[in-house]
Amino acid sequence: MKALIIVFGVLLLAVLISCENEEPNCVCTTEFRTYLVTVIDTLGNPVDSLQTRVTNNRGKLFAFEGLSQPPYMDGAYYVMTDGYVNDFSTNPEKIIFSGNKNNLDITAEFFFNTDECGCHVYKVSGPDTLALR
Repeated sequence: MKALIIVFGVLLLAVLISCENEEPNCVCTTEFRTYLVTVIDTLGNPVDSLQTRVTNNRGKLFAFEGLSQPPYMDGAYYVMTDGYVNDFSTNPEKIIFSGNKNNLDITAEFFFNTDECGCHVYKVSGPDTLALR
């Protein structure tokens, strides 16, 4: 009986240890995710030609050169894309979007993270629209 209890205990311990080391089953899609914010003026019209800057708390600049303005989305500006997925983890990180035009400034905070497989970035929080005043 004592030997049976020891064998059972060893088997239970082996099962518990194997569960802790389980790797996520990852299958990433080829989708390229982008997150935008729309900037409007006091009348609700889209603001074009806004000079923007996107950074994190450590001062890293996220640049989106080479990405064209999305069609039919006047006043839309990039906040984050999958191109920076390696800069994120599953813990949300603060991203600061700032813009200016004609001596008017705007700033907003967003939080992004990635899935446990590191496939895509996800917006955890942040506005969809900002008003330039």
